[in-house]
Amino acid sequence: MTKARKAGVLALSFVFLAVVIWVVSYQEMNSDRPVDSYKLTSELKQLTPEEVDRVLAPYLGNSFWGVELNKIQSDLVRLDWVSQAVVRRSWPDQLTVHIEEQVPVARWGENGLVNHKGEVFFPRTLDGFEKFVKLDGRIENVRELLLKLASFQEHLNKLEWKISMLKERASGVWELKLLNGAIMILDRGDEAHKLERFVTAYPLLQKRYRKSARVYDLRYSNGFAIKLNQTDKSDDTNQS
Repeated sequence: MTKARKAGVLALSFVFLAVVIWVVSYQEMNSDRPVDSYKLTSELKQLTPEEVDRVLAPYLGNSFWGVELNKIQSDLVRLDWVSQAVVRRSWPDQLTVHIEEQVPVARWGENGLVNHKGEVFFPRTLDGFEKFVKLDGRIENVRELLLKLASFQEHLNKLEWKISMLKERASGVWELKLLNGAIMILDRGDEAHKLERFVTAYPLLQKRYRKSARVYDLRYSNGFAIKLNQTDKSDDTNQS
């Protein structure tokens, strides 16, 4: 057999194989093979398997090739703790489901949580997250609040103070509530410099000011003011 004939036979074989594969694939894709089950490929921490079952159950028994994966994914994302869901077909009759759960890093207002991407979501309950730092302000500014929280906390770590709440007032002023109950007020602009100045000066304050301070107002260009507790009305303010 000549080389040309061998090449022709080989080419015909490839064509025949391709036709067979196409026919089998076409028949398979147009069959009524049903979805028999699904496999969850991610570990759940907040969601329960029962919640996922309720979403997937209506799709079991549907056509394997005709089932709408995008719709299943949309239904899953509507669950409280789902950040993202990916559903794929696994031949011959199974779906694989991968779920990325929300990872909360802070509270939002009274009813929400903020995830690690700077997105706000509203679960049915905040049980277990009551001690998270609370953010409050315009929801479109949530990512800025997260960045400011990290920056402010970095400065206050030098005093071993912890922020329990960061609020953006309507006027644009930052209000920080500390775990010790004191309030700190900052205006926009040069916040890092004013905080660093306060952190440096605080150990030099008289003990009674450090002990009785209720509000630290850092909105001054040349220092800060301290408002004392009601029991110390005689020395209600002090500018350093």
